Amino acid sequence: MAKRYVYVFIIVAILIFVCVWEQLMITNYLSNMQTKITNVISIVEDETDINTTQIYGLVEDLENTWDGYQTALCYLVNLKDVEDIGIELTKMKIYIVENSVTDFKASLSLLLFYIDGYYNLMGISFQNIF
Repeated sequence: MAKRYVYVFIIVAILIFVCVWEQLMITNYLSNMQTKITNVISIVEDETDINTTQIYGLVEDLENTWDGYQTALCYLVNLKDVEDIGIELTKMKIYIVENSVTDFKASLSLLLFYIDGYYNLMGISFQNIF
């Protein structure tokens, strides 16, 4: 009988460890993306011409970072839930080429909105357990 309790305890401990690791990984990924997006916002805040190699490079870096994170996050949630950021990053490249400042800034705000939503979607909560 005591062996059964030990096995149950080990299984519960492993599950708790995996949940905590998953939460830390998600928080790290999303906060890193949020920081990078905020940096881009601060750079383009007063710009009237966004068709520069610096801004395009920042968006490329965002896209490469997100592609790496998206692969890992797809194991945790449905791909459809995380593909919105990738789509928006692709649109941002087009906005840079077209020099559409308003749409570019709107996309940056939308990316922050998606990140905030992903914190709620992927975080540990009572609703996510059931």
